[in-house]
Amino acid sequence: MPYLSNARYWLSGLSDGDIRGIAHKINQDGISCTPNFLTGEDLGQMRSFVSATIKRAGQQTVSLKSDELAGSGLDDLGNSAEFKALFARLYSIGLGRPAPEVKFYQILRCLTGKSVAEHSLVFHYDSYAITALIPVEIPEFGRRGDFLIIPNTRGIRSNYLFNLADKAVLDNALTQRILRRRASGGAGMKHVSMVPGNLYLFWGYRSIHTNEPVDEGAVRATALFHYADPHADSYLKRQLGRG
Repeated sequence: MPYLSNARYWLSGLSDGDIRGIAHKINQDGISCTPNFLTGEDLGQMRSFVSATIKRAGQQTVSLKSDELAGSGLDDLGNSAEFKALFARLYSIGLGRPAPEVKFYQILRCLTGKSVAEHSLVFHYDSYAITALIPVEIPEFGRRGDFLIIPNTRGIRSNYLFNLADKAVLDNALTQRILRRRASGGAGMKHVSMVPGNLYLFWGYRSIHTNEPVDEGAVRATALFHYADPHADSYLKRQLGRG
């Protein structure tokens, strides 16, 4: 079976009405899910890459960026014209703005080992308007690292300074404690049980989100594709070294 065949087939058939449906789902429910975006063969290649990556890291949590993903299959997806078009169209239709050039900030996040607690239940906003999450490997038993999201809690800020203020409030230790108490089922908190190979889309910049932990001996590997930094041209951001 050709690599990424399911993904390319689905992407190539998306109408503007389909994109509007995705945007509506994200606006209404906080997250849109496309089942079976990747095939078992796709996941097999990616899982082999994950296994080798974790082994090199000493069986501990590790994250890789775009330039470290050659041969994983995720590099092929990130370079796919059809995949890029999805983000540009979703941005234009869902946010009502001209779409900037599609350049992904891409991460493969492999959560495992004794450091899982440090990388879990850390609530945050993304720096990018749209986030795609594709689970590559999710534990079948025990703690599975469910995705937690409080959707669409803010708009796109007109000024980077306002964005910094939002993040300062969210990063506060008291705020984090309150949100962690809500993680077990507080109002507005959505629990999403990730399924490997599904494609999840949400407004990462606008939504507070995190993951629950996994057991030390388990592996939770997720591919993240971030697109469209609203403050990419901010002078203040560059001066702070965050450009």
